[in-house]
Amino acid sequence: MHRLSPAVLTLAVLAGPAFAADPVAVAPHPCQIEGVQGDVRCATLPVWENRETKKGRKIPIHVVILPARGAEKLPDPIFYLAGGPGQGAATTAEGWAKEKDLRAQRDVVLIDQRGTGGSNPLDCRMFGEPIDLKLLASRFLEKGEVERCKKELEKHADLTQYNTEYSADDFDEVRAWLGYGKINLFGGSYGTTSSQVYLRRHPGSVRTAVLDGVAPVDEPIPLHHAAAGQRAADLLFAECAADAACHAAFPNPGAELKEVMARVDQGVEVEVLDPRTKQKVKVRPNRGVVADGIRLFLYGAEEDGKNSLPLRIHRAFLGDYRPLVESAIASRMGLEQALEQGMWLSLTCTEDIPRIDPKSVAQETANTYLGDYRVRTQTEACKIWPHGKVSAHYYDLVRSDLPVLMISGERDPVTPPAFGERVAKGFPNGLHLIQPHGGHGADNDCMNGITLAFLNRASTKGLDTSCLAKSEPAKFSLALPAEKSN
Repeated sequence: MHRLSPAVLTLAVLAGPAFAADPVAVAPHPCQIEGVQGDVRCATLPVWENRETKKGRKIPIHVVILPARGAEKLPDPIFYLAGGPGQGAATTAEGWAKEKDLRAQRDVVLIDQRGTGGSNPLDCRMFGEPIDLKLLASRFLEKGEVERCKKELEKHADLTQYNTEYSADDFDEVRAWLGYGKINLFGGSYGTTSSQVYLRRHPGSVRTAVLDGVAPVDEPIPLHHAAAGQRAADLLFAECAADAACHAAFPNPGAELKEVMARVDQGVEVEVLDPRTKQKVKVRPNRGVVADGIRLFLYGAEEDGKNSLPLRIHRAFLGDYRPLVESAIASRMGLEQALEQGMWLSLTCTEDIPRIDPKSVAQETANTYLGDYRVRTQTEACKIWPHGKVSAHYYDLVRSDLPVLMISGERDPVTPPAFGERVAKGFPNGLHLIQPHGGHGADNDCMNGITLAFLNRASTKGLDTSCLAKSEPAKFSLALPAEKSN
């Protein structure tokens, strides 16, 4: 798991009950997290679920603190705000624990946002437990499952109280309780939205902010997922065309993708390997599930540092759908396990879906492999799910004179560079950097070095960003791993 990856595909295992009937404050104390070596502190702070009335239920806010490694500790910690929405920040502890430079002098504080992780998680397994691959491959946000999830979660949560603004206030309450003064915000993906909201609501608590994979507060996600995903695929295919070996093997991946999606839409049966049981399972994949899986696959390079999407598309074009469908299933399974689905619905049904004009959907999603699938399925789910509220000026772009470093990947399939450009207008002392050939989340030596320099000087002035020019285009797989050993 990459430290900054918003599409987390593995989880840290945290001990303790999912729900506390009567939560109590637990001061920072030594604790253990799977995969994390060294000093780790855990804490719990109860907060009002309804922050406005301050009546009724209190919920626990779970905190993990990774102390600074060095003896010369600085007073301004890094507060990492996780992505999703629906990802518990504590699940990134293993990645942050391996970080040397950013933790050399600063604590890293990971707060599970309300509704995630150890903070009254709004979690439902939409495809069964263990996950049923046939269901996962064939549908998304099915009406009966959404209704069941809602009924189950309402037993221990007011689903209208889980939004970005209340979460930002929780974060600041935790900051004060822990005794920190000014902090350095570090947001990834949706965490960039919550960072902006925190900055607006609690400007006196912030020293700097780093926004990686920038999502504007006025962006009605997922309206532009289709366009961003198509743009990312087109850029990747252009890099394949410029690579002699990739172009020779896959001369027209764009046209092949259109044909493959048309066939999937008509219906195909595919035998896939269940990654957990290693048993073969026959599935009939839904076009939307495959398309969204492709978009998720574009978030970043695979473990071997190479991109196999053109290869998987070509294999499907030749009639072997297994590699493409398996990658889509793996991506969807990872998000199903990493994100609290109820929290994701509570937040997007409150802040995003109500702002989408149904008349604009066809135009915004036209000529894309994803089409209106995500907008349509989420809109239908939100007809069932309770809606909360936001403040009057929530969707105004955030403005601040504080130093803000914004990072976008050139071919990010969910928060494209245009999003960062929009946000950067509100930060006169900010700097927007675009990682050439980058996807979603910039966890590399170049960007980490820039980030460290920014944090140490609390300014974007004079940062050496020359390493960005050395970014290399994608490397492509010409054969799947199992085939390379034959």
